[in-house]
Amino acid sequence: MAKLVSVFISSGHRRLISVLVWVATFATVLALVGGYALHKTADAARAQTERGAEQFLHLRTNLLAVFDMMHAQLTAAPCSPAFHDELRRIAYLPDGLNEFLYAPGGKAQCSTRIAAFGEPVDFGAPDIDGHTGRGISLWIDRDLGFLGLAGEKGTFALSDPFVAVIPPHAVDPHPSHWLSMEMVLVAADGSWFHRGGEAGVYQRRLADAGSSVPWSGRVGDIACGPDGVHCVAVEGDLAALMASEKGALALVLVAAALISAYASGRAARLIARHWSFEARFRRHLDAGSIVCAYQPVMRLDSGEIAGCEVLARWRDIDDSIVFPDRFIDIVERHGMTLRLTQLVAQRACEELSRTVPPDRRLQVSFNVFPRDLDCARLLRVFSGFVAQPDRFDLVLEIIESDEMPANAQGEIEALRRAGVRTYIDDFGTGYSNMQNLAALSVDGVKLDRAFAMAPDNSMMAQMLRHAVEMIQATGRVMVVEGVETAERLALLRSMQARIDLVQGYHIARPLDIAAFAAFLKPGAAAHLAGEGIGALQARLRDRIQGGQIAV
Repeated sequence: MAKLVSVFISSGHRRLISVLVWVATFATVLALVGGYALHKTADAARAQTERGAEQFLHLRTNLLAVFDMMHAQLTAAPCSPAFHDELRRIAYLPDGLNEFLYAPGGKAQCSTRIAAFGEPVDFGAPDIDGHTGRGISLWIDRDLGFLGLAGEKGTFALSDPFVAVIPPHAVDPHPSHWLSMEMVLVAADGSWFHRGGEAGVYQRRLADAGSSVPWSGRVGDIACGPDGVHCVAVEGDLAALMASEKGALALVLVAAALISAYASGRAARLIARHWSFEARFRRHLDAGSIVCAYQPVMRLDSGEIAGCEVLARWRDIDDSIVFPDRFIDIVERHGMTLRLTQLVAQRACEELSRTVPPDRRLQVSFNVFPRDLDCARLLRVFSGFVAQPDRFDLVLEIIESDEMPANAQGEIEALRRAGVRTYIDDFGTGYSNMQNLAALSVDGVKLDRAFAMAPDNSMMAQMLRHAVEMIQATGRVMVVEGVETAERLALLRSMQARIDLVQGYHIARPLDIAAFAAFLKPGAAAHLAGEGIGALQARLRDRIQGGQIAV
């Protein structure tokens, strides 16, 4: 899961996602437009098929009407003058059929043009036997020389004993420039005969089962008459269509690119907003995401570990550990200060109560925000520690994030009566000054680390002695943090002013609960302090890589 969400957290991955969204949207838009165009193209092909089928249907209707008329009106003796007169009257009708024969069994004896053949003209076996409901047999493209029409061909349709000669021009397809159409006659065995249009269309459509196959670049349809003999096949060449619509195609591509750019940008903004650090922190700040680090605090005079300062860390959803400098501003801006303090207090109380030996008394310090300086609420937040006065001495360090509230003095006194001590944290920065120090009856003062960490001979280093003397004059407990080197520790010990407690990387870095418990064992503090900063950093890196919590 952590690896999955890291895809959305990483800015590089977000850019990749934006590109993928652009590509997916572009492809989707093209697919939708292409699908619509394909649908319209298929509709055009079907419409053309229907028009072609109408021609066949019109021809078939005329043919059947003529046969009905011949069966009803040709009552004279076959091939007699009266018979020819009746036959010519039918041939005169404006239906495109003008040549008829009397040909019982497919053997012509006379026709509209010829009173009688010397010998009956045998047509032979029909190309399409009479398998339709009307029992009409067909002879395809036969030579009409015996009718006096040398070089001409026609199709014979037999409704025994009468034959109608169908001229080639009776089939007249008119496809669009990008559509191809073929009309065929289909025999009972599935063989077919080309009757008009572009040869090969029916065979290709038949191979595709009459369905659209966009990847072939062609779409089409097949329609057959009710007898299954007369069929029309139409197919459209998409490449030819696009070539003729280059302007529309260019507009579609530009529109798809613009829509994709908008969708990509919108997705990028949504992802960035939803998966931003601030959004992740606000959604997932809970008991399961809080990590506590414990920085040992040492008595300067004896070297004994008096307790620890509990520092908050946050476990991001990708399992990385985040330091307060990234989330404190979010906590303050969104009114989450007391919630954060409560989560840290609960986690620390559970870990310390479980891990630290019951007979080991500890001073446990927490940072609190001035806005949360309310005795009743803070006693509820730290109820776990307040309930164990024989094990823990609770110290609340008021950080200098904003000004002290007007009722600060009363709340500090109420906390003292409940057994909770208060310190001013980071003295020398922010809003802290001698007026606050004099006005508030806090129990102690923590000197900002900038003084102890300042390079030798710097202005801040020179001010260290003055700051220590200033705090000593108030009679408060004094804590100096930021002790990074043995030389700076020795300097603090050499001062005449009384410094009660110190902390810093030279004593120990912030530790996870297991490492802190080990640190409290006799002799462990001196051993760890003797390792030096480089060795400590290496050990801490090993803990991080091993999945332990060390800062």
